[in-house]
Amino acid sequence: MFVARLKSTLKPVVRSVRRRRARPAAERLARHAHPQVAAIGAALLDVLGDGADDGVRRTFGRIEARRAALLASTDEIEMVDFGAGRSSDSRTDDEMAAGVVCRRPVARIAGVSKSAFWARFLHHLVHRLGPASGVELGTCVGISAAYQAAALDRNERGTLRTLEGSPAIADLARETLRELGCGRADVVTGPFLATLDGVLAAAAPLDYMFNDGHHDHDAVLQYFAQTLPHLADSAVIAFDDISWSAGMRRAWEEVAAHPRVLAAIDLHTIGLTVVTAEPAPEKLRATIPL
Repeated sequence: MFVARLKSTLKPVVRSVRRRRARPAAERLARHAHPQVAAIGAALLDVLGDGADDGVRRTFGRIEARRAALLASTDEIEMVDFGAGRSSDSRTDDEMAAGVVCRRPVARIAGVSKSAFWARFLHHLVHRLGPASGVELGTCVGISAAYQAAALDRNERGTLRTLEGSPAIADLARETLRELGCGRADVVTGPFLATLDGVLAAAAPLDYMFNDGHHDHDAVLQYFAQTLPHLADSAVIAFDDISWSAGMRRAWEEVAAHPRVLAAIDLHTIGLTVVTAEPAPEKLRATIPL
């Protein structure tokens, strides 16, 4: 009990120290000659330094108010989970393909959304990259999609297609985006195996993707391979929860080693790749645990 309390107390302290130490590495990325690597560095500096004006902060506040309302909800919904479940689960490919039907409190579902820090980072990343076409795998209740769509509004360009397997959760996400006035984001419902190909074809050439939908080694590699033919000449793919399980770490390392990956930036929670049309002559690897 004492050890658990001590770890809980020290965790935010360790995180704060890590983030202060990350600034020099982020500054080096921001000076990189490749524009998308530089954009990643600039986004890191934005989130580490709270680089947001009053209007952006008000937008963040509205999104966080929606999150708080969902976390306070006493409703339950029947959902279909096409993913890997918890990191301790061992779902078979057949189980994931068919989906696992279960009832869950809305508050519990909302609780797995990206934290405010990481959602702000995604906002700054999309703002700095300025993508014309983006895709998100794993909408959940729409919090991260709202942050990214708000960046598209700042840019005054771009669309985000966000994929959610469970119809009931997709409805919550649509409500989130509608309530927040996020007109640049559309929710696509259905298992990724059925929806991803069509979405990629419609989104091509794809500038940006955030993969937060299926925490499974084979699935990550499969969706990465599916995405490659639809990418712009230089695109950014962000992979969430790369340290969630041993399988996710292996998937990250295999993606980072792909010949077309020019840059692989490991933030411990999120992995960022810059993918080019041709094999990269030199690779940039950076580890900046946040």
